[in-house]
Amino acid sequence: MPTEKDMKAILDKLQSIPTMPAILSEALNTMDNPKSSVNKLAEILSKDISLTTQILKLVNSAYYGFPSQITTIKRAMALMGFNAIRSLILSVVVKPMMVTHSGKTLWEHSIRCAVACQMMSKSLGFGDPDEAFIIGLLHDIGKIVLEIANKDASKEVNRLTLLGADSLQAEKMFFGYTHTEIGRELSIKWKLPMIIGTAIYYHHNPLASQSKMHSCLVYVGDRITREPLKYPVLDPDIVDSFDFEVPDPMDLREKVFEASSHIISALS
Repeated sequence: MPTEKDMKAILDKLQSIPTMPAILSEALNTMDNPKSSVNKLAEILSKDISLTTQILKLVNSAYYGFPSQITTIKRAMALMGFNAIRSLILSVVVKPMMVTHSGKTLWEHSIRCAVACQMMSKSLGFGDPDEAFIIGLLHDIGKIVLEIANKDASKEVNRLTLLGADSLQAEKMFFGYTHTEIGRELSIKWKLPMIIGTAIYYHHNPLASQSKMHSCLVYVGDRITREPLKYPVLDPDIVDSFDFEVPDPMDLREKVFEASSHIISALS
């Protein structure tokens, strides 16, 4: 099993690994500083007109359902808070990374998984729904690295997975590591909170996670939003050990696809 040192070495060797855009890094650092103000964050984001425009398109989409048009970042933050804005910024920034290397399919799946995690977090009263959204959004970020490392091998992994092979085993065979392992390392490189990296690493095996509940949310979000669906949609050996129930996965899938379509449409 590759160590974290091995994963770091792999990332360091690869060319074109996505880096955290400077403005995003500055914005996230500002939001993590308890002394920061709405004015300071608005000033940072206003440096990037394209980012600001995309965020406002999302804020004004049917997904959030505000009764009147939100025309400034400052107003959006006042209504939604830092954590919600953080999830919006990441939604905008990861799209070109994912689409460039992995196509729209991975990005759309990631948005749907994010929405599913946010919905479940809200309905279960667990954690911060905006944090759950971010974890769901980034759960497959390691697949970008696989595409950069070897596009042909990545295609073969996808082909075998569609035929019924275990995706992690196929990745191990072709790459020597999995998207969950390299995804966690990328989250460390980006200086994201440890809880995100943990959920990325364990979302295929949530019961082994130190942050079990977050990993379980991502496991469900990932499985119910797959295209095509893999049966059983949820592994009974895993979900029977959850601290919550998913009474109707297909109904949840339908609601998630409907809600996430507003985000996908706003950013398309």
